[in-house]
Amino acid sequence: MGVDASLISAVITGTVNTIATLVSIATVDTIGRRELFLEGGVQMIICQIAVAIMIALKFGFRGEGSLAKGKADFLLFLICAYVAGFAWSWGLLGWLVPSEICPLEIRSAGQAINVSVNMLFTFIIGQGFLTMLCKMKFVFKEKRFEREL
Repeated sequence: MGVDASLISAVITGTVNTIATLVSIATVDTIGRRELFLEGGVQMIICQIAVAIMIALKFGFRGEGSLAKGKADFLLFLICAYVAGFAWSWGLLGWLVPSEICPLEIRSAGQAINVSVNMLFTFIIGQGFLTMLCKMKFVFKEKRFEREL
């Protein structure tokens, strides 16, 4: 994608997120909340594992190089599949289901707690993400592979 990779990536994932959210809105009552939660969770974990394997195999031990166009396109597809899985399951239903659980008398308080906890953990993840990104490497087998090389 060249120098505009960040912008194009944001547009692509944003479009996938919007379309998948609309799909979830249209199908949540017919498919069911439980099925959407389970399907989205399985889809997200498979995509995360596949992305981790691709990145580990290409950049894990040396941290150098670049992906071929075909592999980069497949990586983009996996990221979009992850975003779609999140959008039609945990992203939308994480707000819908808590609002349906509480009785009408305490629904506003229950939803306020839901929003507060969601924002708290979003803040914690946001604060720790860059540190984790910089510190986490594929080093668990690095020493063994260096001896073999």
